[in-house]
Amino acid sequence: MKKRILKNVNVMTSLLVYTFIGFLMAVPTATGVFDIPPHIFAWILVKCSAIFFAWILSFTVLKKLPVSTYGLTDMSRVIFSTLMGVIFLHESLTVKGVFSLLLVVSGLYIANRKTNTNKEGYHIRQIWLLFLACFLNSLSGTLDKYIMSSGAITSSALQFWFMLILSLMYLVYIIIKKEKLELKKALTNPWIYALSFSLVLGDRLLFIANSDPASKVTIMTLLKQSSAVITIVLGKILYHEKHITKKLLCALIILLGIAIAIV
Repeated sequence: MKKRILKNVNVMTSLLVYTFIGFLMAVPTATGVFDIPPHIFAWILVKCSAIFFAWILSFTVLKKLPVSTYGLTDMSRVIFSTLMGVIFLHESLTVKGVFSLLLVVSGLYIANRKTNTNKEGYHIRQIWLLFLACFLNSLSGTLDKYIMSSGAITSSALQFWFMLILSLMYLVYIIIKKEKLELKKALTNPWIYALSFSLVLGDRLLFIANSDPASKVTIMTLLKQSSAVITIVLGKILYHEKHITKKLLCALIILLGIAIAIV
């Protein structure tokens, strides 16, 4: 959906409209919005800052990167989230977990071992920018767990403030940088609304899962990455992208590592 939107609408307009529509969708079900301790609100600001840069990077890269390659590289979140879960949330990393991470790293290395311009028209620099975006997304995911496990905020309140603050950040950025606003193109693009709904629903489910004391950042991140297979397949069907067999093989190596960690 992001790839379809970016074919007609520039990055910053896409981010502003998609995020603000998501905020409007989240408002009707928001509860406990003004009952948040100051220290939790401060962490929400940190989360928003991480996502602000992560989404600018990922949307910018996605304009040039094949969607299948994007989906595969995005699986690197597993590495970052696992390490953050171990370091900051004191989640355990067993020998089995280390072996699973090695499989994940192997799959990513095979997929991105080119060091210069790729045959598909993108440069390795774009892969490194996407890795940075994945790191920031993983930081946000770790903060989700910390914020929701505090018991001081509802999942709908977190979503309310996250979407509102992020929308304001993008608006301020556009004003300061004097970015071109393509509101007519964005508001008449049906994919924007579908993407916003998927963001609201997906994040709400994730925040609820994070509020469960038994949930772990490492396991949830591993499970989420199975979606890359769908991205790779749709890249072939919708955009006729190349080297799909290799990408699926790399994804299966990564998913094998995920399965080992979960079993």
